[in-house]
Amino acid sequence: MNALVRYEQARAALAECARIDEASDIRDKAAALAAYARQRDDRDLEVWVREIQFRACVRIGELSRELDQAKTLRVPGGATVRLPTGGKSKAEALSDAGLTTSTAHRYEALAGSRDAQAQAAGNAAMEAYFARSRVERAPPTMSGLRNAVREAVHATLGPPPPRPPKQPAPKPIGDDWVDFTGAVSDIASLPCDLADLASRMPSLRTVLLTESQRATTRLMEWTSLLEHNDNKAH
Repeated sequence: MNALVRYEQARAALAECARIDEASDIRDKAAALAAYARQRDDRDLEVWVREIQFRACVRIGELSRELDQAKTLRVPGGATVRLPTGGKSKAEALSDAGLTTSTAHRYEALAGSRDAQAQAAGNAAMEAYFARSRVERAPPTMSGLRNAVREAVHATLGPPPPRPPKQPAPKPIGDDWVDFTGAVSDIASLPCDLADLASRMPSLRTVLLTESQRATTRLMEWTSLLEHNDNKAH
């Protein structure tokens, strides 16, 4: 009976919370009580306080979502800025409550989307989930609540659009690419009289011919690969 009284008191306090830090404080106290109940193997108490903990998470999500509803404020100089109710930015309000934006985003998902029908469906799913938890004497979990709300919202709004496939990260250019393409560019652009160059240093003719033949083979392969990639791109 005492647990039930405290449960009702906590639910009433959550409904009256107007600031995120208030709901966050209730969440943290409920989490501590749940850990205590688990240590004592008090299943009924753990069920009640876990529910309060997750209701507080939902309330935080609702309050966080409301912070996006901004009002316009005129500042010295004639410029206008948009501030949430209370004058603080959303990031400041979350930081004051010890919450990150990613945590707030997850809690907002528990509170349903911005669509009124989806919010109602998510709330009904939450109540059904908690009721089943009490009947089965199984402490609710964050994943269980998240799945129940998500399914209800998807049933109302439809599933979210699939994410585009992740594009592979481009391969680093590398020094080898720079060296090779630089050498090709040099050969193509050097203003040399090749006949004159070939007549010089006859003692190196065999070595130069071998290197030239190797270079020609690689340049032909390089050209073929570039043409192949160009055809694939089109």
